[in-house]
Amino acid sequence: MARTKPTVISTTKISKLKINAYAKVNLTLEVLGKRADGYHALRSIVAMISLHDEITLEKANETTSDTGYPDDLCVKAANLLQVGAKISVKKMIPVGGGLGGGSADAAAVLLGLNELYALGKTREELAALGAKIGSDIPSLVLGGFVLMEGRGEIVTRLVEFDEKPPLYMVLANPGVFCSTKEVYSACKPSLREDREILYNIKKSLESGEIAKLASALMNDLESPAKALHPEIVKTMKALKAAGAEGVLMSGSGSTVFGLVPNECRGQEIAALMNKAGYRSECVHTIVR
Repeated sequence: MARTKPTVISTTKISKLKINAYAKVNLTLEVLGKRADGYHALRSIVAMISLHDEITLEKANETTSDTGYPDDLCVKAANLLQVGAKISVKKMIPVGGGLGGGSADAAAVLLGLNELYALGKTREELAALGAKIGSDIPSLVLGGFVLMEGRGEIVTRLVEFDEKPPLYMVLANPGVFCSTKEVYSACKPSLREDREILYNIKKSLESGEIAKLASALMNDLESPAKALHPEIVKTMKALKAAGAEGVLMSGSGSTVFGLVPNECRGQEIAALMNKAGYRSECVHTIVR
């Protein structure tokens, strides 16, 4: 498994740092029903990937952010820690792409401000705080491979895969924005846990065989998202035709990914997809 660089990638002063906010893909995503609190009950194997935004954090009396989002998770994350920060975000993760971009930024803010202000909170404590504002944040605070359950607040690091070679995959974005609310509303929950899904994905990850992993990938949100956005179907077909295996949509869409044997082959396929008009790149799994 490829490990990331240290959290702080450059520090000019003790009052300022830069940190990478890593995206994710869902290798499995089961929607098990709607909870009493209005959220959907989920079970998902989440993998952190090398695609990332760049976050700059600077100590300040008040928290501000340059994202321009009216409901800014970065600001909410800083408020959870009750510290002030000037937050700047360089976006590389597609918005509304199912890769957890906003949640990745919030997770990075939690980790970065914890370090910047020497708050001494553990990853688990930060994950629990992050769960208050976003379902994907806890898994992205922990990093690596994570089993996510509940509405996203129950997270278990799958440390047994930390030392495995990284998985290479090609991302392809069809250029449409997927509304998480709309996709979930159109989804028909399975209403039961299929323990075989979890068993199959874990065994395939242990084996490291792409063919086995490709057959174990699944996402309950894929069908409703494709019905809402036919461009996703077209993108999946193009990625398969280019040579990727186990092509699947991540999260609530719209980005799709396909497995490749190595970085070289991934770069070739990404080039083909870019030439065809898709935003595409080769990435790999990482451990924070």
